[in-house]
Amino acid sequence: MKISQFTIATEQDDDRNNFLLYNTHTTAFVVLRKDIYMQIFVNRDFSDTQCCDQLKKMGFLVDDDFDELLALEKLRIKGMDDPVQNVTILTTTECNARCYYCFEHGIRQYPMTREIADATVKYIKKNYPEKQLAINWFGGEPLLNFEIIKYITAQLKESGYEIISHITTNGSLLTKEMIDYLQREYSDLSFQITIDEIGAKYGEVKRYIDIAKEKAYGRVVQNITQLLDRHITTNVRLNFAPSKIERAKEIYVELKKAFEGHDMSSLYMYFAPLTLDNDNEIISDFHGHIEHPFLQAVKTQFDEGFPLYKPRYDETVGMVGAFGLMPNAFSCGMTTKNRICIDADGTLYKCHRLSGRKQYACGTVFDGIDTNNDYYKIFRNPIIEDEECKKCSILPICQGGCKSQRILYGNKQKCHRIKQIQGKLVNLYYKEVCKK
Repeated sequence: MKISQFTIATEQDDDRNNFLLYNTHTTAFVVLRKDIYMQIFVNRDFSDTQCCDQLKKMGFLVDDDFDELLALEKLRIKGMDDPVQNVTILTTTECNARCYYCFEHGIRQYPMTREIADATVKYIKKNYPEKQLAINWFGGEPLLNFEIIKYITAQLKESGYEIISHITTNGSLLTKEMIDYLQREYSDLSFQITIDEIGAKYGEVKRYIDIAKEKAYGRVVQNITQLLDRHITTNVRLNFAPSKIERAKEIYVELKKAFEGHDMSSLYMYFAPLTLDNDNEIISDFHGHIEHPFLQAVKTQFDEGFPLYKPRYDETVGMVGAFGLMPNAFSCGMTTKNRICIDADGTLYKCHRLSGRKQYACGTVFDGIDTNNDYYKIFRNPIIEDEECKKCSILPICQGGCKSQRILYGNKQKCHRIKQIQGKLVNLYYKEVCKK
């Protein structure tokens, strides 16, 4: 018998006579007296068969000949074969905002034409035979080319598709007429809208070319409340530089107040640390002189009492996910076989973060996917080759990490944001579970 590699063990904050154990593969959670913990997990004494049998059932102990990495690999292979049909479509690479942190800086700007839209529909009909299809509308700012959204939607629905839609937008161009259309045409609808500041400062960050900075924040908040009042799942993303976490926490509290009185059950607000190519902003290896920014973010969410988890998740799943402790079958949905990103010019990419950079393309809607393409194979490779990852306790959570991050930034941003604070998050999770 041996101890599972995927065990996080940490002293209980408010009782040093106890240890908290969390298994990142099975999500089992247990509190052990310190003497029992020391006997089994430090001294490797498994003579207490009754206790050890229970720990084995939960995954904290495994047989000597059990290969946990191989078992995880099999899970990854199975997960990456997920048949769910999901495409990301960039209606345009143009945008009416000029955010300083945008990963699309430097790419050519152009809208999708009807010719490319026709080829996109033809590609989807050829490669996605099942009639339920998820479309993630993306950009640029996708609502700048709303006519193409309508055009593609109409053609696919005429072909018998039932469409689930998620729209990533800055929210500034959203209208009642658009919402009417989207709710009518899609069987399920959700939004992601980013808010980085409050009031005129929001306008200074977004730098809209068509909206005065003093009016931008009010417009976007009003548009979000339209969605909430119509019970549409809305994810408000708060991008922040880790070194500016204190301001991000203030913004979070103010945003919560802005949406009070509306359907908060449809709203999920979350912190999203920026992945800038700058040593001071790398949250997976944070080395500042403050408490880890992601830990501060999690504490703020829970101190505010809202929201604890996404509206689409049940309480148990959402609670684990809120602390960054949820295991995954793969590192990212884009590694699965049926997910692809279609650029506004019809170029295919395995991730939207690579779009507009032709060196990372893996095909076109005219010719299909080149499965021999190096970047396509990076995403579809289920094997963990990084030796550090193979030894990591949180491998079931990150499954090797973001493929695009490694492509764009190398290995310096490879680690999951909870790696440095996993024990502290387990303690927070325990306290929240005890409240319930």
